[in-house]
Amino acid sequence: MKDAVEAEAGTTEEAIEIALDELGADRDRVSIEVLEEPNKGLLGLRKVKAKVRVTIVDNETEARVVIEEMLLNLGVEATIETRFENGILWMKLTGESLSWLIGHHGQTLDAIQVLVSSIVGRRLKKSARLIVDIEGYREKRQKEVKSMAERTVGQVLGKDEAISLSPMTALERKLLHLVVGEYAGASSVSMGDEPNRFVIISPVQEGQDT
Repeated sequence: MKDAVEAEAGTTEEAIEIALDELGADRDRVSIEVLEEPNKGLLGLRKVKAKVRVTIVDNETEARVVIEEMLLNLGVEATIETRFENGILWMKLTGESLSWLIGHHGQTLDAIQVLVSSIVGRRLKKSARLIVDIEGYREKRQKEVKSMAERTVGQVLGKDEAISLSPMTALERKLLHLVVGEYAGASSVSMGDEPNRFVIISPVQEGQDT
């Protein structure tokens, strides 16, 4: 059974659907790479078709084994729930007294995720796209970061001046940049060194290239 397919079609979406049909997979369980954007030539004649590579995400079993081994070594009992979202495997741990595995500002949780991703990637001999969550911490934090980003953009545009935010993890900074990117009048940039790397949100000046 194939775990990756390349497909061509008139549009990117059509190419993705062709690849999904051939793989027999749902969109949430795959990663999608656009290899070629469709390109129209003179007089509306299409010169280049859309081309994509769709790969099945198959790291769930191995990731579960790694986390179960880790929990056993730590003497911790937890339930593991999994779901796929945009080709990324989410693994949510729930149980009693797990807060110490989250750590200050999620630093311990981040270390666990890096460790699990590294072990799974080494065993499967390819990059492991996964997120480890504990007691819904990441989901709650994502909502907080998104709300903070939207609120700060409003302040930046209202005052027409840059605002520096408190240090965040790499995942949180990535989400913040995505949110700010939805606003034409604002831009964001990461500054500083880990673990104190932070984001500055600034108004886009007239004529500035974003």
